[in-house]
Amino acid sequence: MEIVQGIWTSVLAAAALAPLATFGVVLVAFLAYRQRDRADRRDQWWKRAQWAIDSALSDADPQRRLAGLKVLVQLIGSDLATAEDADLMSAIAVGIRNQEQDSRRSVTVSASTQDLIVAEAGTLLRLADALRPRSG
Repeated sequence: MEIVQGIWTSVLAAAALAPLATFGVVLVAFLAYRQRDRADRRDQWWKRAQWAIDSALSDADPQRRLAGLKVLVQLIGSDLATAEDADLMSAIAVGIRNQEQDSRRSVTVSASTQDLIVAEAGTLLRLADALRPRSG
């Protein structure tokens, strides 16, 4: 009889731990889902960033360049943007701003479009600088 009672006690103890084990499994599944979701969102963010960078660096079409910069401004404001992304965006913005100000282009651009491109590059630079961590 003692053996049966010992087995019964073990079964009851195991049954008492079942909800805790279930909670642990659910927690691990939830954390894995969140990590996967963020990775998928980051992948889509990067695909949009690649298009925007290619567009912003386009010398052939000033309107495409402006559109690319506008998209980069929106992307750098995302919670998916990292400090490394901010460094990249900052370098792109400085390069484009300098190129526009020095008029080093193969295509003639109207002054108003050029001003818009320079202004958008300045906005991108400001937002990128704000995203980067401060040292010191």
